[in-house]
Amino acid sequence: MKKLLFLAAFAALAVVSCKENPTVDPTGGVAVGAENLVAYFPLDSQDAAITKGEGITVAELGGSGAFSEAGARGGCYVNTSANHETRAYLKLNVPTDFLKKLGSFTFGAWINAPSNRGGIITFDGGTDPNWGAWDLFLDGGDDAGTTLKGYLFNNGTEWGGFYPNYKGPEVAQNKWIYVTYTYEEDSSYANLYVNGTLVGPVDEKGNILGTNLCWAGPADDKGNQDKLGKLNLSDVSCMYIGAFASRETGKSSETWLSYFGGKIDEIRIFNKGLKADDVKALFQAEVRAAENLD
Repeated sequence: MKKLLFLAAFAALAVVSCKENPTVDPTGGVAVGAENLVAYFPLDSQDAAITKGEGITVAELGGSGAFSEAGARGGCYVNTSANHETRAYLKLNVPTDFLKKLGSFTFGAWINAPSNRGGIITFDGGTDPNWGAWDLFLDGGDDAGTTLKGYLFNNGTEWGGFYPNYKGPEVAQNKWIYVTYTYEEDSSYANLYVNGTLVGPVDEKGNILGTNLCWAGPADDKGNQDKLGKLNLSDVSCMYIGAFASRETGKSSETWLSYFGGKIDEIRIFNKGLKADDVKALFQAEVRAAENLD
């Protein structure tokens, strides 16, 4: 009897251990910012799209959305039509308070963009029928390049919507680049980085400035103006990779809310606004991790 009980206990332990899969590294071999990493999507396949993210699950893969083996690292999400007018997306279920927990944030991802428009990562929620709660996307393009934009909506302040952006020739060139979008509550700066380098406007000395200093509202009659500080983002219902959530959820049918026509890989979300040195280190670690697969 004791032997049977032991075997039953051992079998139960084996099932638990297999379910937790302790051999899987939730950081994907990238230790930079690991203590603040709240979600990691390697996007290797539909069954291996998420490695870290409490309460996050794959809801559906739609339209021309698919998974390709030719990612920046392993597999990746891809719009198989390579056209930003063709419907394609990966929908994820996320906890309602996922964005609410981010007083600061960093989002990082590899993108390969043959077209110059489309939603990269977006969340449904908030009061704006077009933009929703939070976005990272490409917006148009011309001889000077394509605009990489972020968007966040902050609740409880007079100014709620913020759009850091960068227009550069390297953004949509049909090759892999690593994009990072950060917000630091201490400085109230929302910044965009490409391949680990801060991008945005420059001052009279040629120094690159943060792409958007976020204010809570206009200055008073004495010139005093409050910075945005700790974020109060919206409740959300879902997250989309490769599409604008507002269009997919029916809140807006605007055609310019287009689909991402290329590939997306290795999405990381942190509950901290990483500093410039850490963003650079994150990019370098991603490059090394990709090289180790070769």
